[in-house]
Amino acid sequence: MTQTGPEPDPGTTDAADVAAWTGSTVRSRDGSKLGTLVEVLPGSGGIRNRWGVIRSAFGRRRLVPLEGAADDGIGDLSIAADAEDVRAAPVLDGPTAADPGATTELAAGALQRHYTGRGVLADARALQHERYGGARIGSAFFGWLVAVGLTVLLGVLAGVVSAAVGARGPVVSLVVPVVVLVVAYFAGGYVAGRLARFDGARNGFLAWVVGMLGSLALAVVGVFVGAQYDVLSRVALPALPASLDQVTWSAVVAVAAAVLGTLLAAALGGKAGEGFHRRVDRAAADAL
Repeated sequence: MTQTGPEPDPGTTDAADVAAWTGSTVRSRDGSKLGTLVEVLPGSGGIRNRWGVIRSAFGRRRLVPLEGAADDGIGDLSIAADAEDVRAAPVLDGPTAADPGATTELAAGALQRHYTGRGVLADARALQHERYGGARIGSAFFGWLVAVGLTVLLGVLAGVVSAAVGARGPVVSLVVPVVVLVVAYFAGGYVAGRLARFDGARNGFLAWVVGMLGSLALAVVGVFVGAQYDVLSRVALPALPASLDQVTWSAVVAVAAAVLGTLLAAALGGKAGEGFHRRVDRAAADAL
């Protein structure tokens, strides 16, 4: 969200101006919509030590700090807090205006520590992301290694199970390898995202790119040094027929599903791997 003016000075903003913000759409400092400002609690010193009550789309009410807030002039109010910090704040059950003393005590104590502590952690995470975020080729490489190893393992298990139950045919020979590849690259993306800590989806995608380049490199090596060294020939992968006149729609669909499926699976796996670190961050913030 774009702000059209500087932040108001906590020592000069009039209380009436702050109260006029009631009914505004409240957004976090990253532009995420938080809810509607339904009440401004009494305070001293302009907006310093003032708290606002916002109501989310689900009817939940939470207190947010108004110090550093800025009105963009079109009905939106930006506050100096992250969306995650607001959503983790305690939910108000009873009325606030009827008991302002208790609410002020709550705001001055637990809520002040809540927002201050989480703000420090957010700044620390931003610094860590600036230094260690982005694409990490090492994480992607090890993610690809996991994907390759799991492909071989699951491919062998799938072959054994298919032979044991007698499930054979063109459909099985195309569907099973695709499923094996999708599961393997999800695991590889997860490892890449877990190792990288930040930008999990990007590093999961990078693991997929490394996998495609690695597969091409192994195929080229197999052509030049002999079929006995062709690692890909020992893994059940969906493949096109030997000649173009034998290409079928089912083979084309299988190859497309393998490429797109592994790409999406790797990105989602990377996001899931990054989610572990976000849970650790939330646990640290909740301990404040």
